[in-house]
Amino acid sequence: MQAFAVGKEYARQRLLDFVGSRQAQSGVLWGPKEPGCIICTSGGRHGKKAGYSDESLPDGSWWYFGQGMNGDQQLTNSANSKLASRQLSVLLFTTREPTAKEVAAQGGYGKLFGYRGLFNVANHEPYIPATGIRAGNHLVRFRLVPAEEGEEARDDENTLPHGLGPNGLQEWLRVATSQPVPVGLALVQYYQRCAQIRRYAKLRAHGICEGCGTQAPFTAQDGSPFLEVHHLVRLADDGPDTPENVAALCPNCHRRVHHGSDRLEFNAGIVRSILAKEDGLR
Repeated sequence: MQAFAVGKEYARQRLLDFVGSRQAQSGVLWGPKEPGCIICTSGGRHGKKAGYSDESLPDGSWWYFGQGMNGDQQLTNSANSKLASRQLSVLLFTTREPTAKEVAAQGGYGKLFGYRGLFNVANHEPYIPATGIRAGNHLVRFRLVPAEEGEEARDDENTLPHGLGPNGLQEWLRVATSQPVPVGLALVQYYQRCAQIRRYAKLRAHGICEGCGTQAPFTAQDGSPFLEVHHLVRLADDGPDTPENVAALCPNCHRRVHHGSDRLEFNAGIVRSILAKEDGLR
């Protein structure tokens, strides 16, 4: 999916072309060319004057404020509803005003957008600024956390929970993720829940790629079959991920599903396969 390099700056038209959008002014972009993602642009002058601004946090996550420049922000707003659903991956860009030299070189004024990476929406919460022209307004801010696709297994993600046989995976997952997810879900809870889902996908695969059906290409340092966890669709049931939305893939299939010319069709095929597999486990 990604066609941007972290740290590199792009013109707005490049962002619009990527998703197939004609949104001239919006800070949140989406379109038919990449239906699985949404582009969020951060920065600019409005937030600082209004008494709030997006914020990069020490743990690598971000606070990103919702759309709506006047009065209270509503989750029924098109952009805000997409973010709140947690159904889409977020490509985050920061905005920079061009220098006079850059304006002269490009023959006109145009903001530059620096790519910060791929993120997921962990949760959202209300926020009321105490100062600025938006003081007292009820705003919404979203917690964006770095996407972890393609990471190697951590801790004991590849090992079966103690005392539980392969046929008990569904029950283990139900217990592990049974707690309802509140709006203000703590970041550590988010990461713990995502780790359980990743672990489940790898256990379900039993060392066989869920994309092409072949054995994992090699053994990881911990002795487990090396597979990468891919999120099929950014979908939330009562949490950030569900078993039906993750697949354990070999590196080749993982790259194909993101960068292949047939990525949409290939991903759709994996979705059907995982749904059938989950039905068989119930």
